[in-house]
Amino acid sequence: MARRSPQDKENKLFFSAKFNELLSLHNKKQVDIHRDLNIPKSTITGYVKGTSLPTMGNLQKIADYFGVLKSDIDLRFKNKDDLTDDGLEFHLLSNFSKLETTRQQKVVDFSSNQLKQQIYEKNHTAKILPINETSSDYDDKVYYTDDLLGAVSAGTGEWLDEVSPERVRLSTKPPKHDFSLRVNGNSMEPLFDDGQIIFINKIDEPSQVLSNQIVIAELNGEAYVKKIVLEGNSCRLVSLNKDYADILVKPSDEFYIRGVVVF
Repeated sequence: MARRSPQDKENKLFFSAKFNELLSLHNKKQVDIHRDLNIPKSTITGYVKGTSLPTMGNLQKIADYFGVLKSDIDLRFKNKDDLTDDGLEFHLLSNFSKLETTRQQKVVDFSSNQLKQQIYEKNHTAKILPINETSSDYDDKVYYTDDLLGAVSAGTGEWLDEVSPERVRLSTKPPKHDFSLRVNGNSMEPLFDDGQIIFINKIDEPSQVLSNQIVIAELNGEAYVKKIVLEGNSCRLVSLNKDYADILVKPSDEFYIRGVVVF
């Protein structure tokens, strides 16, 4: 049996006191809650006695039933405006359970992409070094080389140069990738800095692209690194730096996804 923390016990007692108070205030009995909210009688008894806490779904039902906030009756929601790990997780799971399956999948895809970006930021902030560096300061270190196909814009568009790649040396081992590019501009900060090297896997079919992925998109002959947001039959190219407006892709545009950034 899992050990229960003192905080867990306090949460149960707090919820029990508030739940009993609401029952008395609204002249309701346990059987009323069972009948109106379709919560098992044994479960409600646990709430009344302070031996169990409500699931997220039941907590929302009870809060709505009595017209109160979840934070009014459950300590797990106290200071809910604070971005605490417990509070954020509880809100996320609570909302997730109410979504339709297709929308749940979008949440899963987005969170997976966010995790990959986080791992990338921690482990793949490669420093670019001169390819002809011969200083003895670097003799005992391992470096990696890569061929840049050119620059990709985080702002107004760049031309990809696939004819004469630039050979560079990196201070960290890059992830497995098909090609690499240098970022120009700051519209994708804080994820990508101006001048940063990014690594890309090619895309053969548009169906491989998921909404909210970071992609290399070619729009009317110019290449961008942006977050793509798919909306039905249309899409937007979104900058992470909010100083930059979204780019709406129109049906008349020549638009291609060249690859997805590897994290």
